[in-house]
Amino acid sequence: MPVGTAWEHIPGLQASQLVLSLRTAWVRLYNGAVARRYGITEKNPAGDYWKKIPGLFSWLAVTPMDELWAVAPTGALNQRLTKTLQNNRSKNHGNVGSLSGEELEEEWEVI
Repeated sequence: MPVGTAWEHIPGLQASQLVLSLRTAWVRLYNGAVARRYGITEKNPAGDYWKKIPGLFSWLAVTPMDELWAVAPTGALNQRLTKTLQNNRSKNHGNVGSLSGEELEEEWEVI
């Protein structure tokens, strides 16, 4: 059973709320902005960097399957829409699908 021995500071942002799915950490900043932590793996549980995403929100929630929900300052309920590209490789052309899911713009849907 793993036992924590110390705290590790994760630099980059001043968060007011943290929500966790099975594979991602999301934070809401003091000004309502939202950021996602990238590079989280079993060998690198702290991840590599934060990336801010559009929108200002009062509250966040995330499902275990990484579906992010947010409440706007107006009270509107929003769900984060994401797009994922598969990485296709060709023998003659190298990496055909060079964009990763992290490089795609994501959008919010007002519910």
